[in-house]
Amino acid sequence: MRTLPKSRNHPDSGETIPSAQYGSEARSAGPANDNLIRTVRIGDCVLHQGDAFFLVPDCGEVDCIITDPPYNAKTHTGARSAKSLGASLIDFDSLSDEQFIEFCGNAVAQARRWVVLSCAWQQAALLDKSGLPLVRLGIWHKPNAAPQFSGDRPGMGYETLAMLHREGKKRWNGGGHHAVWVCNVERGAHPTQKPLKLIADWVAKFTEPGETVLDPFMGSGTTGVACAVQGRKFIGIEKRPDYFELACRRIADAHAQGTLFAPTGGLRKSQ
Repeated sequence: MRTLPKSRNHPDSGETIPSAQYGSEARSAGPANDNLIRTVRIGDCVLHQGDAFFLVPDCGEVDCIITDPPYNAKTHTGARSAKSLGASLIDFDSLSDEQFIEFCGNAVAQARRWVVLSCAWQQAALLDKSGLPLVRLGIWHKPNAAPQFSGDRPGMGYETLAMLHREGKKRWNGGGHHAVWVCNVERGAHPTQKPLKLIADWVAKFTEPGETVLDPFMGSGTTGVACAVQGRKFIGIEKRPDYFELACRRIADAHAQGTLFAPTGGLRKSQ
């Protein structure tokens, strides 16, 4: 498991130049981290294109980590839709069991408060046995989830959520809310894009205005959008250039709109 620095600024590199489309951008990798391809700043959001496993240690401590990391190989292989029964919908690499536990251990060391992530149920079982400070497992119940196309067993209809916290006093803004979120699946340009209303509710419940949220597997930037419209600082990392560009566009749009269109409602509380 990598040892994280106690306090360092997030990766910076190259010359910061004006960017009419997004704000400011550092295009070259520079000496700070050779794995950093580019950095884009949009308001209080700092977006890095590169490999999370190399860039995360240079981000230093943050208040909270909210992320949707790659799942395991079995889950990736089995992802199907009615339009794509013969091939997986997921076009990016999975995490091995060792990579997943390494990431979670580093995340707990890095976050002053909560680490909130979605994961495959097999990964949740690994967390339960890992000795890491797992506070609660929860679920995202998806009423409109794809059925079991084979028809020979029940379909899933949910994704597992894990909430971790380093030793110390815990607090959140959810009161007695159960660790169950009910929200329909929304289709986006990213194959595993989470609904904005779902992620926005996590940001609202697990963080405070002005805090810094890190998403090491930013994908299409939904966590960054939720932070931009709710007054949180954001650091996002994404390896793939196409998804990085998509995240930049979405977060830039959210920043331009401010809190005017902040997502509210849309989630049913668990009973």
